[in-house]
Amino acid sequence: MKYGIRIAAVVLATWAASAALAADQSKSDEATAILAQMKREEAGVWDISARLEKLGPEVAPLIEQQLDTLTPPYKVAAARVLCRIGSVARGVKALVEVVRDQPDSPVALDAAQLLGDHGRSQAEGDLVHLLDNAKATSLRIALARALWSAATTEESWEKANTTLRETFRTATGEDRKEGALALAEINDFDDEVLAVLEQLQVEPGHRGGEARAVLDLKKLRDNVRNAPRAENSFQDAILREVLLRLQTFHVDKPKTFEDYRNAAAKGMAAALDPFTGYYDAKEYNEFRENMTGEYAGIGAKVGFLGEVDDPENRTFSVIRPIYSGPAYRAGMRSYDEIVAVDGKPAKGRELQELVDSLKGIAGTTVNVTIRRQSEPEEKVLAITRETVKLQSAYFKMLPGSLGYVKLLHFGNDAVKEFGAAVDELEAAGMKALVVDLRNNPGGLLQGAVDIADMFLKDDKLIVRSEGRDPRIVPEERFVTADPATHPDYPLVLLVNGNSASASEIVAGALQDYHRATLIGERTYGKGSVQRLMELESDGKRSALKVTIAKYYLPSGRSIHRTHTDRGGVKPDIEIEQEAKLDSRDSAKFEEIRSAGSFDAYTSKLLEPSRQLLEQLAEYDGNDWAKYPGFDQWYDGLKVPITKDSARVMLRAWVRIKLGDETGNEYFVDLQDDTQLARAVAETMSQLGRKDELETIEVYKGLARRFKLDKQ
Repeated sequence: MKYGIRIAAVVLATWAASAALAADQSKSDEATAILAQMKREEAGVWDISARLEKLGPEVAPLIEQQLDTLTPPYKVAAARVLCRIGSVARGVKALVEVVRDQPDSPVALDAAQLLGDHGRSQAEGDLVHLLDNAKATSLRIALARALWSAATTEESWEKANTTLRETFRTATGEDRKEGALALAEINDFDDEVLAVLEQLQVEPGHRGGEARAVLDLKKLRDNVRNAPRAENSFQDAILREVLLRLQTFHVDKPKTFEDYRNAAAKGMAAALDPFTGYYDAKEYNEFRENMTGEYAGIGAKVGFLGEVDDPENRTFSVIRPIYSGPAYRAGMRSYDEIVAVDGKPAKGRELQELVDSLKGIAGTTVNVTIRRQSEPEEKVLAITRETVKLQSAYFKMLPGSLGYVKLLHFGNDAVKEFGAAVDELEAAGMKALVVDLRNNPGGLLQGAVDIADMFLKDDKLIVRSEGRDPRIVPEERFVTADPATHPDYPLVLLVNGNSASASEIVAGALQDYHRATLIGERTYGKGSVQRLMELESDGKRSALKVTIAKYYLPSGRSIHRTHTDRGGVKPDIEIEQEAKLDSRDSAKFEEIRSAGSFDAYTSKLLEPSRQLLEQLAEYDGNDWAKYPGFDQWYDGLKVPITKDSARVMLRAWVRIKLGDETGNEYFVDLQDDTQLARAVAETMSQLGRKDELETIEVYKGLARRFKLDKQ
């Protein structure tokens, strides 16, 4: 999905209209027959489970109903299917039961491996508990391996590694060989491990092959690490010969010399680390557009809906117009289908080609033909392209005088917009502040320093960077510079696994000085510093982004993610975002929307019930009965879905439609955003006002939900 444009950023989780439809009767019958065979043990465990998996997530309820009737090997196979089709929690539960109830059986080893492969973070706590109680050496090795794969905390990683080391040292025979292979998998070699692997590699079978593979990989790593750095080792003659042979013999038409040169430059950069890269002229221009938050276009987020991988059965659509842009002013709205651009049909064309056709020189006009479900005729919108400014910060005063600022990225205007938002909230009587850094990928380092500086007094270190050679990249220390700070009101930062780089600097620095409480999930762990170097050789049209250093927080900790350290910043209060929809229902939004069901509801009831729907868009108390005409609308749906899932989706659609009408995006959801709700409860508690939570409608129940009443 190039540049992520295919993904619709709405309140619901990502959906793809290519997801399978609800299970029809034939699928249910086939699943029932397969499960009956599994009960009778009439077929190979993994072959028959593969057939079951192909039926998709719609058959998960049937599998869950029959799990406990299966013998352990088939239960493990069925649990694997559940994990792979989206019912991870139930699959993990079944695998844990097998390990717990059959610890001395070979099937427990299979279950342990699957917990690591498919259980993800949902299996971490269970793996720790199982490992604490496991006696058999082979099972302890299998569980430690699985814990290493599933771990999200430093403690779990350390426990897994320590268990493997201790078990290997005391193990004998086959268990010692398994222990050596497990340690090799996590790149933990010593002389004892190497000695076992060297003996094992001469054995026939899969374990001998595995030993040879890990030893070859270690040798390759050592060769790369110890390779001589001779001057002029990359000769032009080699490059010329490679180029000549490619142009002469490759089956496809030769590319331009510029293409080959760019590919060579990209290869050199990619050989170093994931964050070092070469930008050719086109890519560098796009990079600068993203960093400045500006481009000449129509001002709309667009993408494919429907069967996105099928050019004939997908629609090029508006996900959401940018409300400050020309497309919105010209009449474009969310989920309009773009039929043609300047008279050329959109069907059959690739996404980037279509996006490029909408962009152009500021001041020029593009004619966009759209189709809207609620209107019978297509219409042509004449849109004048503009340099569209993308907003960095959104803010709102929440009930109880709690300020909320959502910072999307650390671009050029982020500091200015953030500062203005906080100033306006303070002027309006703000008593505490919640800063939302979730899904903020970072950006400019100085922006992070400046924002952290707003809340730190005196001469304090915010972050320092340290490179390989101080003569080339001297250590840099970023300290507070502005003596003026915002008042010491309660400050909460929301973070998650997509909070990276500059976001982590702000969060980590304010946490180190105990100026802010962090709530959410451990951050991404991008603890390296890149420098962008424009290349003089082509007039600074292209550029090289080079990792030059790692950065360290005031406490001295590095947030850099490695294979032995999860990295990132751990929140003070860890809480996952609760999914409001079952995974089997979330993909049905587009099916219901494309059928016109959402539009039918709002077209009929939005005007006569506007005030009520505006209230429900903010807070509906999880009660579908509050929506006028809901029962009749729900009964008319062609898609099998629970009433509550239908309510969640309908509320999301109402928020989209009202946003389109008012030109104001609904970027806060106090009802369904679990992490924000926890932040509200924490700030009110820090203010000494947790008793007031019950007096504010949208906050009712938060004290009990997060057990503040027991503090």
